[in-house]
Amino acid sequence: MRKAFTTLLALLALAALPLSAQENNKKKSINLAEEFYQLPDSVTNEWLDNAPLPKRARINDYWMVGVHGGASLQYGYFNPPRQTKFHPNLPVWGFSITRFATMMNTFPNLGMEVGFQHNYEGYDFKEYEVDGILYRQSVDGYHEAYMEVPEVFVLTHGHIDMGQYAKINLKVGMFGGYRMNITRIHDEKYLTAFDPELAHAFQPTDRRWTYGVQGGFGFGLMLDPIEVHLGVQVKWGWSSFYQPDVASPYYYRFAYPLDGAVTLGVYYQLTKRRGHTRGALRQLARDYLAEEREQKEQ
Repeated sequence: MRKAFTTLLALLALAALPLSAQENNKKKSINLAEEFYQLPDSVTNEWLDNAPLPKRARINDYWMVGVHGGASLQYGYFNPPRQTKFHPNLPVWGFSITRFATMMNTFPNLGMEVGFQHNYEGYDFKEYEVDGILYRQSVDGYHEAYMEVPEVFVLTHGHIDMGQYAKINLKVGMFGGYRMNITRIHDEKYLTAFDPELAHAFQPTDRRWTYGVQGGFGFGLMLDPIEVHLGVQVKWGWSSFYQPDVASPYYYRFAYPLDGAVTLGVYYQLTKRRGHTRGALRQLARDYLAEEREQKEQ
């Protein structure tokens, strides 16, 4: 009888071992979960209730206004083709206001730039040689011409941040303007017939309104709240300098502006720039983990 009772107690003890091990595992898992998800002691319910949270704070959502200046290069694009070359003009100057926003809550590096610019359009024909004879093409007897053009532009402004203080700017959009004071230049080397009264006057067949596509790229230095931008812009006009049938009602001739400009601008951030680059976020995570380790060691 005693031997049977001892055997029964041994069996009950063996059956209880898995249950006790399972309970210990549950306690350990619960303790590990509590330790992993536990907030710091300083973060209490009262602190969460009273914590000031920014309203509608978006990454890199801010306003910026500034001025720019530089020089331009005119290069007329003719059809049928003509021998043209770049013609420099200055000053180019203007101002703009930019609004950066997070598109679809996903793309933080886009914005819209609207501004005004004083620029130039025109053309300058090359001198070329055929069979030992020099030639230079002309329009109305003039071998080069340029016009002042006040214009407005609307551009999609994108930027790629390279750390905390530098970025690459990319722009593309539309422009429109009005061709004002024209200056035509006749090369006296060539005995081309010309009307002196046209040197500073538009003809009825000349087109005054201009419009087209504009794009550019550049480098930006961010010293909040000041930004300095060095950029290059390219404009392709879609309005010919003159009516296409001016020479003949049967043969259309076009002359479009194709211009470039180099500008340096200074901009002021009207609102605080928000957001971090990936490198900055990684550094914040490293600093947080290092602080947690120090607190545990203490």
